[in-house]
Amino acid sequence: MIDIGHFNKSQHDHLEAKNGKILIVDDDVAVGQSVKGILAFNGMSAHTVAGGHAAIEELNHNDYVLTLLDLNMPDMGGEKVLEYINNNAINTNVIVISGESEIKKAIHVLKNGARDFIRKPYSADELLFSIKNVLEKIYLEQDNKEMIGMLEESEALHRFIVHNSPDLLYMLDRDGYFVFVNRNTIKLLGYSRKEIIGKHYRDVVHPQDRDRANLFFTKKQFPKNSESQEIRLQGKRKGTLLHVEIRAINIEKKVSGGYKLGRNDKRKENFIGTYGVARDVSERKKAEEIIRFQHNHDLLTGLPNRSLLNDHLTSLIAHSHKSMVKFALLFIDINRFKLINDSYGQSIGDEILRNLAEKLRRCTREEDTLARLGSDEFILLLPEIESVDDAMTTANKIANETALPFKHNGHEIHITLSVGIVIYPEHGVTKEELIKNADTAVCYAKTNTRSRHCLYSNKLKNKHSHTVFVENFVRDAIKKDRFLVLYQPQMDLTSGKLHAAEALVRIISPENTLVLPGKFIDIAEETSLIIDIGEIVLKKVCHDIHCWNKKGIHLQICINISAIELAMDNFAEYVIETLNSYNVNPKEVELEITENILVKNLNRTLSNIVKLTDTGIKIAIDDFGTGYSSLSYLNHLPLNTLKLDRSFMQKITSENMQDTIIPAILNVAKGLQLDFIAEGVETPAQHQYLIDQGSCIAQGFYYSRPIEKNQLISFINKYGIK
Repeated sequence: MIDIGHFNKSQHDHLEAKNGKILIVDDDVAVGQSVKGILAFNGMSAHTVAGGHAAIEELNHNDYVLTLLDLNMPDMGGEKVLEYINNNAINTNVIVISGESEIKKAIHVLKNGARDFIRKPYSADELLFSIKNVLEKIYLEQDNKEMIGMLEESEALHRFIVHNSPDLLYMLDRDGYFVFVNRNTIKLLGYSRKEIIGKHYRDVVHPQDRDRANLFFTKKQFPKNSESQEIRLQGKRKGTLLHVEIRAINIEKKVSGGYKLGRNDKRKENFIGTYGVARDVSERKKAEEIIRFQHNHDLLTGLPNRSLLNDHLTSLIAHSHKSMVKFALLFIDINRFKLINDSYGQSIGDEILRNLAEKLRRCTREEDTLARLGSDEFILLLPEIESVDDAMTTANKIANETALPFKHNGHEIHITLSVGIVIYPEHGVTKEELIKNADTAVCYAKTNTRSRHCLYSNKLKNKHSHTVFVENFVRDAIKKDRFLVLYQPQMDLTSGKLHAAEALVRIISPENTLVLPGKFIDIAEETSLIIDIGEIVLKKVCHDIHCWNKKGIHLQICINISAIELAMDNFAEYVIETLNSYNVNPKEVELEITENILVKNLNRTLSNIVKLTDTGIKIAIDDFGTGYSSLSYLNHLPLNTLKLDRSFMQKITSENMQDTIIPAILNVAKGLQLDFIAEGVETPAQHQYLIDQGSCIAQGFYYSRPIEKNQLISFINKYGIK
C-alpha cells in the first residue's frame, strides 16, 4: 500500500533516471500501476510486470537501470528473482519491497545484492527517497568506474611514453642512488633493472667525468631552466661508452602531501631526490669529432693540416722559449711530383701521397708532429732536440725509408725528397720566419746539394720563396675582405647585344693596386684557400645580381669553379643555399669548369653537376680544346656552353684568317645544341672572323675589359641584353 498524502513533486524533480527505465515487479497490478504513475509524475520512465516469471522474461529482453521487486509473490518469490539476477549477471539494481517486518529477511536480501529494502506500507516520499539514493549511488559508481578507467589508461600511456622514450629517464634518491630507470636506460647501459636500482650514479659515470658529475649533482640547487652537463656513461659490458647530455631537477615533498618539482636547497628535509633526463648524444659527438678532424686534418693522408700545424707550432715555440730548449722544423718536398701526377694520373698521385705519409710516420717519435702543408709538401716538428745532429739523423732516416720505389701495375715509380731544416731559435723565433727559412733551405737542397737535405743558413738565397709570401698575402686578403669582383661582357654577335658576363676576381693590394688571379690562384688551390675565395666570389656575385634584379636587370653571370670546390661532397647544396639566401634565380647563374678538371674527376664531380643543373644552374666547359676534347662526355653530361680556349683566337690575324679547328668545334657545339663562346677576342680581324663563322658568342678586350658592377649597368644601357 502506498500513501501519497504528503507527496510533493517539486521536492523530487531531480530524480530523473538518466540511463534507462525502471521495472516494477508486483503481483498486485493496481499497486504496480500506482507506483508507475508516481514515477511518471516525477519524470521517470517505468514498466510494470505481475509476478516473478514475467520479471525474469522482461529482464532477459530489456535493460533496466533499476528494479522495484516485491518479495512475496505467488508464482515466484522476489528472493528467487534476485537469485536469478545474480546468477545470470543481469545488469540491474534491485530495491526490495515487502511487507515482511523481520530484520533478518532484510539483511538477507541486502547481502544477496539488493540496493535497499522498503517495508510495506510506505509513503511515496519514502519510495522516491530510496530511489534517489540508489540512483545517485549508481551514478557515482559509474563516474568512479569511468574515472578509474581513464586514470588506468592515462597511467598506461605515461608508462608507455616513459619506457619507450629515446632518452634515459631516471630518479635518484637524496643520496644519489637510483630508485627508478626506464627501459631505454637498461637497454643502453646493459644492466638489468635489479642490478641498477640501488646503484650510485658514480658507478655508471666514466672515471674522468666523475668530478663534473659530482659538481652537477651536488649543487645546492639546480639553476633555473636546469642547465645541462655532458658526461660519459660506461655500460656493464666493457668498452660500452655513451656520451649523454644530462638535465635534472629536484623533487620535493609537499607539507600537504604529494610531491612537486622545485629548486629548494637540497639540504632541506623536504628534498627527497632528483628527477633527470639523459639524452644520448653519442652520434652527435661522433659527428663533431669527424667535423673537428676534417677541419684540422688533411683528408687524403689523415695528417694534421696547415691549421693544426700552426697551432702545434705556436705551442711548441712558447714551450721551447719558456724551457729554453731547441726544436727542429723539417720542410719536406716531393721532387717532380707534378710530373708524376700528370704522367700517372691523380688517383696514382693520391696513392703515392698516402704511401709517403705512412713512411714518414714511421720516422717520427710519439711527441713529433707530422703535417701536410700543401699538395706535395710536408712539415715535421721535432721537439726538444739536443743538437742539429738529431735533425740530420731524422732527415737521413727519412731518405732511407723512402728510397724504395712505389709499385703500380708492375711498374716502379721512384720518388725523391728534398728536406730543408731549421733550428729554433737560431734560424727564427716566429712561425713565419721558421717556415720561410725552411722553404729557402728546401729550395737550395733541390738545386745545390747531393744529399737532398739542407740546413738553413743566412747565406742561402731562395729563388722560389715567394710561395709562403703569396699564401700569407691571400690569407690576409681573406681576413680583411680585399677581394674585388669585376665583370667581362660576353657579346652575342648576331644581335650585337649582351649575352652574359663572366665574374673575374682580383685582390686589392695594401698599395691599392689590383693583383690578377695568375699571381695567386695556383697557390690558393694548393693550400685549399681557393675554397674561401670561391665562397667570397659567390656571395659577392649573388649580392650584385640581387641588386640588379631590384632595378629590373636580369643578366646571366658566369662564375669559375675550381676542382677542389667541385669535388666537395656538399658543394651543390652550398651553392643552392647561397643563391636562395640572396633570392637569386638559379637560371641567372652559369658555373664554368675547365675541361681537364671535369674529365679527370668525373666520378667525384658528376653528382654535384647533376644536383646543380636540376635547379636550373647552367654548366659551361672552359678552355675547351686544350685538354681531352672527348665528344663522349659532351653528349652525356648536362652541359650548356662550350668556351673555346683563347689560344685558338690568338692564331687568327689579319694575315691568317683560316682555321679549320674553330669551325669544327663550332659545329660540334651547334650539333649538341650548346652555346659556343670564343674567348680572347682582341682585334677587329678576330671579331670579323667570328662574324663570318655564323652565330656565336664572343668575349675579349675588343668588346670590353673586365669592369666594375656600376660600369656594367652603363654597358647594359648602351648595348642591351639579348
